[in-house]
Amino acid sequence: MKQSDFVVLLHGLCGSRLDMWPLAMRLARRGYGTRNWGYRSFGARIENVAVDVVRRLNALESELGEDQAIHVVTHSMGGVILRAALQEQAFPAVRRIVMLAPPHQGSHVARKLAPFLGWLAPSLEQLSDAPGSYVNRLDNSFAERGIEFGIIEAERDRVISRGAVQLAGYRDFATVDGHH
Repeated sequence: MKQSDFVVLLHGLCGSRLDMWPLAMRLARRGYGTRNWGYRSFGARIENVAVDVVRRLNALESELGEDQAIHVVTHSMGGVILRAALQEQAFPAVRRIVMLAPPHQGSHVARKLAPFLGWLAPSLEQLSDAPGSYVNRLDNSFAERGIEFGIIEAERDRVISRGAVQLAGYRDFATVDGHH
């Protein structure tokens, strides 16, 4: 019997592993190996969290069987962290990515909150929709690595403007009736 693929889950800013736990349980019931990775989103910069994700992906790849793959599901800032991680290193086992409400073109809310809360969450400035922000300067690591990815946008998202989830090269795109 073939060993199952793994699904890595990455939450967003102000979140925790608990946010992704219901999805991790559903995937595990369907036979996937899951890794629900948490990180400290307050006080951390995106590139620093990405270094830890690179380390964890390296460790997971070393555990894989010959035919196993890694798929990743991210929420919000988790998608930006993954882009930053894949910019640092290629991971041949990473095959597919599903991103829930990723701020690929930045967030107007992050831009407005950064002057007041940036000391607590430096990633707010990085996630800003300002043209020169970190997220707007970040390469499209998925397209460069030939990784299939899909994006899910929330129809009533008040954190990210409609269309700001877009990233060139996506394979699938869906809009759902929901919030960020």
